[in-house]
Amino acid sequence: MPKTHSKRRRPVTAQHSPASTPLPPIHISGHEKIIIDTTQLTVSRGKLGKSSTETRRRINHFHTLIKQYAKLGALKQQTSDPQAISEVDEQIQAVSEEMTQMGGLDWYQRASLLGQSKQRGGDTSRWFVPKLRELDLHKGQKLRLLDVGALSCLNYAKERAWIDVTPIDLNSQEPGIYQQDFLDIKPPYVTPPNSKVEDNKDTEDSSTSNSHLFRVPFDVVCLSLVVNFIGDPVKRGDMLRQAAQLLVPNGYLFLVLPLSCVTNSRYLNDDHFLAIMTHLGFTQLFSHHTAKLAYYVYKLTSQFF
Repeated sequence: MPKTHSKRRRPVTAQHSPASTPLPPIHISGHEKIIIDTTQLTVSRGKLGKSSTETRRRINHFHTLIKQYAKLGALKQQTSDPQAISEVDEQIQAVSEEMTQMGGLDWYQRASLLGQSKQRGGDTSRWFVPKLRELDLHKGQKLRLLDVGALSCLNYAKERAWIDVTPIDLNSQEPGIYQQDFLDIKPPYVTPPNSKVEDNKDTEDSSTSNSHLFRVPFDVVCLSLVVNFIGDPVKRGDMLRQAAQLLVPNGYLFLVLPLSCVTNSRYLNDDHFLAIMTHLGFTQLFSHHTAKLAYYVYKLTSQFF
């Protein structure tokens, strides 16, 4: 029989536009910012994981590295001993290098995109949209929806007749997604009742060119698998509070967490999490657990700030 030659799989070099531009800084816990340059990094297709289990394992390890970095950053701020600071810096560098070798934030987002493909179970918006319809929100005025950590600008494309989406992400993977740090958004200026509306330039967020997108509060804010990405627990709380500040009164928050965050944590469970959200002014409307994820829909019924 003639010999058959299997084709060797060529490695894929991570490229960006332009190719020589490094990835933007990754915001981790409000301490230092890691700059992960993957322009010269060779990444094989296998690194994304041949199965959903392998991809999830790699994503979970990336989350662990982020938590380690956050803890080291906090430890560095708490010490004044030069020798201790030097040792912490070495550990921070080691964690940073491991994330770089994995492919950095670019790899993480490509893995997440693979995870939300139909072959891997689909994106979480497909669970949320029927809930919006159940609340009759598809009727009447078009909804303004802020999709935080958006992996695709097409997640709500089927609902474009009644949902106006503003997708944002730290490291935009598509032209239709605005590159924006959620925590850098200045909450919209709220005009007191019976007062004259004027062009108040002081209320604009001068730190971003996207400030025009956030002048008006949103009807819906989506935080799907993004809160758990932050390593610092304080910053996670800041994200929840920021969501409340960016919503209109009686607006809606869609939140998705890994199930382990509320079922396998020493610090959090469903009851405790409900108490936190209630303190922020939210009323829980829907809650659903799958084998891997926890889904929540809240309504902003009061404001503590």
